[in-house]
Amino acid sequence: MAKATLLFLATDDGLALFSDPAGQGRWVRSIHVFQGSAVRSVWVDASNPLIALVIADGRVHRSTDGAQTWTAATIDEPLAPGAALYGAPRQPSFVGLLSGNTLFASDDAGAAWRRIALPGAYDAFVIDDEERFYGALGTQVLASDNHGATWELYGAPLSGAPRVLAAVPGTAGTLCALVEGRVYASERTGWRLIDGTPGEATAFIPLAGATPTLIAALAGGGTVRGSLDGWEPAIAALPWEGAATVLKPARYHMDVAFVASAAGEVAISVDRGRSWTPVRRGLSTVRDIAAARLA
Repeated sequence: MAKATLLFLATDDGLALFSDPAGQGRWVRSIHVFQGSAVRSVWVDASNPLIALVIADGRVHRSTDGAQTWTAATIDEPLAPGAALYGAPRQPSFVGLLSGNTLFASDDAGAAWRRIALPGAYDAFVIDDEERFYGALGTQVLASDNHGATWELYGAPLSGAPRVLAAVPGTAGTLCALVEGRVYASERTGWRLIDGTPGEATAFIPLAGATPTLIAALAGGGTVRGSLDGWEPAIAALPWEGAATVLKPARYHMDVAFVASAAGEVAISVDRGRSWTPVRRGLSTVRDIAAARLA
């Protein structure tokens, strides 16, 4: 029997939850909560997809029943406007909340939080397979091997401030950064441009694999695939005109990714970005995506 897939979409008009009960691509909207509020970030516990967190109305809200009911998380401080949630690939119940110059960390899927002071207000943040933390402070990336207790410089400064940091799965210590529409890769010794992008990138993700795959969304529309060594020339069309603004891998399968636009369109790829199939149209602007599969 096929396992049900849950798709959580953080939008400018609340959180929309879709399900694909039979695994055949027939997505059904099951829940729409926080209507009238902008939901900026969403995180789901991959080990128990009934547990989810969202940032809405300047607060973190937690659900333990598949988004049916929500309670405010026990964080007393007001959140910064750009606050966002981050997961740890090999610790499904660990979640970090970046808010200004503070990182709130939880080991139990948001039930309890501890406060970690940061060297500054990071513009981008990521946690890798080995539970290292990385943050971008201006053009410089910093790394912590002890869950934020201390930080050290990671590589040389970049040419601009990264909008996105991503850890490449299965390659310890390797990061990618999106800077001024280009993707850079680093192995601690320095950053190098990944050549061959056929246009300006608006978002990118790495997918796990024997050879990790990179997918980038282009400002002119469509997506491209690549690796740490370069980009393929072919552009994969999206089911809409215009750029995608959100790209997210599915934590339940290494070949699956989701993409969304500012116009509220969502698509799925089940072949590592070679092609895209529409999931939904007509939503408010999509800000974040989380996908999980029920056992």
